[in-house]
Amino acid sequence: MTIFKYLKDSLKTIVCFLLILIVIDLILITSTDISKTKYDIIYMDVLCSAIFLGYLVIDYVMWNKRYTELRKALNRSERVENNLITGDTFEEQLMREIIDYKNKEKYEETSKLKRNLDEINDYITKWVHEIKIPLSVLELLTDKIEDNKLHSISEELRREIERINFLINQVLYISRASNYSQDFTVEEVNLKTIVKSVIQNNVNSFLSKNIEIEMDNIDYYVYTDSKWAYYVVEQIINNSFKYVGYNGKIQISAIQDDKGVTLIIRDNGMGIPQKDIDRIFDKGFTGENGRKTSKSTGMGLYICKKISENLNFDIEVSSKVSEYTEFRIIFYKFSDYLKVTKM
Repeated sequence: MTIFKYLKDSLKTIVCFLLILIVIDLILITSTDISKTKYDIIYMDVLCSAIFLGYLVIDYVMWNKRYTELRKALNRSERVENNLITGDTFEEQLMREIIDYKNKEKYEETSKLKRNLDEINDYITKWVHEIKIPLSVLELLTDKIEDNKLHSISEELRREIERINFLINQVLYISRASNYSQDFTVEEVNLKTIVKSVIQNNVNSFLSKNIEIEMDNIDYYVYTDSKWAYYVVEQIINNSFKYVGYNGKIQISAIQDDKGVTLIIRDNGMGIPQKDIDRIFDKGFTGENGRKTSKSTGMGLYICKKISENLNFDIEVSSKVSEYTEFRIIFYKFSDYLKVTKM
């Protein structure tokens, strides 16, 4: 809101004043003896110019004050309300009406979008609960197959059931991620309990590729939401499973320092190319490894990063192609969770 902007907006008024002053001077010069009125004309011009300059100064101060709050709100990307514009000119009344109209339009669009998202979330939630019924039936059938000594078939079925359960839970978590702040509780959680639960729920998958799970001391307590922490840990371990070959190894350990507790998940799989490592948390990004395996949606790590940003823990990754990939989940001390922001 500079004075140059104001002068540019007031250019027509300034030109009009100068033209009027010139016309008056020409009339006085042509109708009187110039030698007698020259100083009077100069005096009049100076006086009128001073008055007009005073008007411009006062009008600039009022103009700047009138729109300063509106400009500040726009610069801070805040909601613009009509009370930010004062005054009763036609222009100001019109701006207030435009703001009211756009706020109403935005509210209606947001409400419509929220209704659509709620419908999708409701559908996904109902679909998940419905599909769990045939999954339970499959598990019962698997038990019967085992009773008939057909272990190879039962193991294959159980692996696929684990995979389906993982994918169903992933859909459920993604559907909740947009408004998950209504569905979390920060509490003291045992890392060992979470990791063991993840391994137990995916044990048949690990056995199918003869993957060795090596756990050091991870018996630490951290402050986080257990449900969302389980999702993050399961997603990262599942990624390790996908990209580790037969007879591979996944090492899980933890360290504690002044910042908090860091859970380390390291595998000896194919590794992540350097050109992809900075993009693995991007939405929909599958990278070179995802294209090789045809098993990646590019959503799992994106949701993990989104959760970590809002639950105030960090996820770091390092890797070397054909050697290893290491994920580090850093859970900070309890005092840092006071910074948790809701979406």
